[in-house]
Amino acid sequence: MVKTLVRGSIFFVLILLLSLSYISFSSFNLDTLRVLQNINKKYLLLSLFFVFLVHTFDNLRLYVISRAMGVKYSLLYGYVISLINTFGATITPAHVGGEGTTVYMLARKGVNAYKIACIVTLKTLTGAAFFILFLPLFIYQIFREPQNAIKLFGIIIIFSLLVLILFKIFRKGVASSGVKGRDWFRKIKSSFKRYLVYLRLFYREKKKEFLLATLFGILLYLSFFTVGIFLLKAFNEKISFLKAFYQQISLVYAIFVSPTPGGSGVGELGGMMVFGDFLSKAEVGVFVVLWRTISQYMSAFVGGIIFLICLVKDLKNLS
Repeated sequence: MVKTLVRGSIFFVLILLLSLSYISFSSFNLDTLRVLQNINKKYLLLSLFFVFLVHTFDNLRLYVISRAMGVKYSLLYGYVISLINTFGATITPAHVGGEGTTVYMLARKGVNAYKIACIVTLKTLTGAAFFILFLPLFIYQIFREPQNAIKLFGIIIIFSLLVLILFKIFRKGVASSGVKGRDWFRKIKSSFKRYLVYLRLFYREKKKEFLLATLFGILLYLSFFTVGIFLLKAFNEKISFLKAFYQQISLVYAIFVSPTPGGSGVGELGGMMVFGDFLSKAEVGVFVVLWRTISQYMSAFVGGIIFLICLVKDLKNLS
């Protein structure tokens, strides 16, 4: 996992630097400082508050699922998991590291592998609920504004090729495991059977908990959208709340299907395109940098520090 995170971090930094360079050359000018000075602080603080709500609902959905599976930890530890998940998702392709860090943080509490697999599966399903619920609106937006959809698709293709090139450059051979094939197969088979049993029991007996966790998952993504809405209002108070929500839909789908680490590159260049409808050329670059920093990179940075502390502590305990 550590090698994956290190490699992903390199990809992330390279792509982010390229994106920020493009934003700087295309948007930053002498008016940039004036734009920063005129930001409405009230709406800026509200956008930060909704980042806190994002982590709160992320915490609560995992907490509900874990409790239903008989796994106990504090709500404070749940916030730690949420921040570290953001870090893992930000520096790995297609956000896959978010689930991997969940596995690591639950394993630190001594949770069995099959229970962890069930919790992570159910967490993924609750997150997918939002994208399924808003899929008709996303499809409607594509047909209504096909030119934006084509541009976003082009951005995804460009950065997909960039990730593929970087992967070819940095790819290394994976060392073979020392575990014997038969023993490894027996352990996997046994854990998989228990995993299926627990999923079946959860489906039969914990429907209310699953629906509650799904509700928290939907509220998580609605809070994420609201971060961008209030940040837009910090630049222009007259912007329509509903229109700002609607315009983000295709961009958020693009970010979460992007193969780049944390949707880097796609989020920045796609944001320039989408939010350019609301803001002037002098404002849009500053906005996109602030939006990505507040909505994702700030939490990822804090989560990365906490992850390193946990990793160093665990390594010391092993030695």
